[in-house]
Amino acid sequence: MIEYDFVEMNKQKILEDNNYIIDDRDFYISKTDKRVFSFSRVSNESIAWLEQEIKQPNSTDEWQFFCNDYPSEGLQADIISPYL
Repeated sequence: MIEYDFVEMNKQKILEDNNYIIDDRDFYISKTDKRVFSFSRVSNESIAWLEQEIKQPNSTDEWQFFCNDYPSEGLQADIISPYL
């Protein structure tokens, strides 16, 4: 349990250090990079995966979502609307 919490704290620190904020529905959002990570996806992946995804440039002008269950278009719009 302690090891799991430590890993999750490290992931959160990585996201915060890269200007991601967490909203009230547990999504990590970067307005600058136009990316959204769900808490569950971040929890399921390794620190190496997270670092790699954050370092990849968003070469489109579209928002990117990293979720276990891809959100509907309506939910996507609702998540990003405060950041437009």
